[in-house]
Amino acid sequence: MYYFIGSVLYDCGVVDLMKKVEMRHPQLNLSAKRNDCGKIEATYVSNRFDPSGKLIEQVTTLNGINTNNSIEKILINLNKIEFENLEIFISRQEKIVEIYKNKGKVEQLRMVSDSLELLFEFRVKFKNWFDKMEYSV
Repeated sequence: MYYFIGSVLYDCGVVDLMKKVEMRHPQLNLSAKRNDCGKIEATYVSNRFDPSGKLIEQVTTLNGINTNNSIEKILINLNKIEFENLEIFISRQEKIVEIYKNKGKVEQLRMVSDSLELLFEFRVKFKNWFDKMEYSV
């Protein structure tokens, strides 16, 4: 969850308001198949870990997808979007790290830095997946 500051005029003065913006963790789509109903089911990993720290694979039915495209093309297109979201997510986390550094908020800095490290590892997983698919990002 992130907060963005916006300013509003209130009684001839400027008041800062916090606006909550919902962020969804990017997901790496590992594989997909057509189910018995002709819909595409994708297996993906996101921000869920098992007790040993390994990413948990999850399955979802994809809605609004052109099922006439090949599975490979569907996966590449989905993961391109998710990779862009990951890059935005990382950029925002890096800004938060700088803010916490400047304000001396040690505990918050440690937590966000740990999260950022996981995002960097996730970026590597994306890049490895794209390499395997012989697609460059």
